[in-house]
Amino acid sequence: MNGRIRFVAVMLVGLLGGMGCGGSDDPPPSGPQVTVPQAPTNVAAVVGDAQATVTWAPPANDGGSAILQYTVHVFTGDSEVRSVELPASATQALIEALTNGTAYTFTVVAVNDRGPGSASPRTSPVTPFVVPGAVSNLMAVPGNQEVVLTWEAADGKGMALTGYSVTVQAEDADPESQPVTVTVTETQATVGALTNGAAYTFTVVPDNGHAQGPGSSISASPFTTPGAPSLTADTYLNRVYLHWIAGDTGGRPITDYQVTVSLNDEVVRTEETTELNLNVTGLLTGMTYHYTVVARNEAGWGTVSERITSIPSWRPSPPRNFRCDTSDGNINLTWDLPEFENGQPVLEYRIGSYIGRTYTDWYTSERSISLIGVPREASFRDLNIQARNAVGYGDLATVQCYFTTLSP
Repeated sequence: MNGRIRFVAVMLVGLLGGMGCGGSDDPPPSGPQVTVPQAPTNVAAVVGDAQATVTWAPPANDGGSAILQYTVHVFTGDSEVRSVELPASATQALIEALTNGTAYTFTVVAVNDRGPGSASPRTSPVTPFVVPGAVSNLMAVPGNQEVVLTWEAADGKGMALTGYSVTVQAEDADPESQPVTVTVTETQATVGALTNGAAYTFTVVPDNGHAQGPGSSISASPFTTPGAPSLTADTYLNRVYLHWIAGDTGGRPITDYQVTVSLNDEVVRTEETTELNLNVTGLLTGMTYHYTVVARNEAGWGTVSERITSIPSWRPSPPRNFRCDTSDGNINLTWDLPEFENGQPVLEYRIGSYIGRTYTDWYTSERSISLIGVPREASFRDLNIQARNAVGYGDLATVQCYFTTLSP
């Protein structure tokens, strides 16, 4: 009996033990799963002199565990050249000791207690740079419609220069006009197509392809020798009065002029003056002289004027032996050459007299003339004669013609 009771009790205990208190064979349920963090966002880089500042925003999901640190990876091309670890509180990193002129990209990785997460996308390539120094000993040498600029190379501060920009601005230009800029790779530049005498400002700026240095400026005005004056001459008996109009100054004030006098293609005199005229005296009457004038400015003697010719001369003296014959009823006049033609041959003669109240002239190139039909209003008539050469009419000679009878 006791044995049977014990068996039933054991069975019950076994059944009750298998059922538990509402239990199950499955493991107890767990909390949220912890993973590595996502990639940081908004990663960007700003460069400076041999450095870059990388900034980012924390990941949108830290993986369920607090961020412990960030790692910034530095690349040139496809090669990682450095990594920098930052505390969890950081959202930027200053990456120093970079090479100016070399392009870099950056990624940022967040790390929690499960390890590093995904790397952010690489930034766009950025290139650290330094601003070059200014050029030195900038000089300007003016020429004819050009200025030649020279200078000593700027300090690249460890970074190669790619060239220089040269800007040209006329000092009297319209404020709204744009200056002209050219780029050169040497330490000199010839700027042409300028206006002689105009003032220009030239500015030279060094460039390394990433930054421009400070500009250096100088002013200059192109110039050349003067143009040819326009020469004329007034001729007198034994002198010539030369006068001229200045030509192009060449961009600099004219300081003086030089006059050259030649006789038979041989230079007999040179004279310098600061005036626009010169009285050349002591010349030989009737001789053929040639004259030129040339101007000088800072650049030197300019273009010689066109050569002109002049013969020192004057109006002729009165004809000699002016005679009158009225024996045939007409007025027949004869005369001899003037004593002095004064350097120019006589071209014609002019005879004049009053007929009534009107003064009448007769002209001839001969040395005689007959005045037919002139009224005999009195017992005599006064007549005048003048000789003319290339200079003009000379002094008068006078004769009185007497009549034996008056006109009816």
